[in-house]
Amino acid sequence: MAVLALLALTYAVCVPAAWQRVQARGGTPSSATFHGGSCLLGECAVTFSVAGERVTAGLPVGTRAGGHDSGDTVTVRHPPGEPGRAVLADDTGRGSVALLLAAPLGATLAAAAAWAVSRARNERRARPAQTS
Repeated sequence: MAVLALLALTYAVCVPAAWQRVQARGGTPSSATFHGGSCLLGECAVTFSVAGERVTAGLPVGTRAGGHDSGDTVTVRHPPGEPGRAVLADDTGRGSVALLLAAPLGATLAAAAAWAVSRARNERRARPAQTS
């Protein structure tokens, strides 16, 4: 049961993060100030101006901050009309999306393999011993 909960959590985190990157691909580019944190866990943010208003947006889980420090100027993209859903412009490529979608797929394959091994062991134990 814990494996299913972990799989559900993996899908719940990675799929929306990948979708956010896809939506931002053709979005509005903006120059932003980077605010550090653990970007892999979705704890970093950016601040930028949209229509004369300052917006601070948290970056999605799995953001590759690649050596950016707090205070650095970075380029972000966001879907039109949704500046709170910003993504680093360098992080909107197909590779980033593929990596995010590979995580739940890999977890699913690992869980399926573990289940198959467990089932094979249980069947082996349940068979009566054969005598010659």
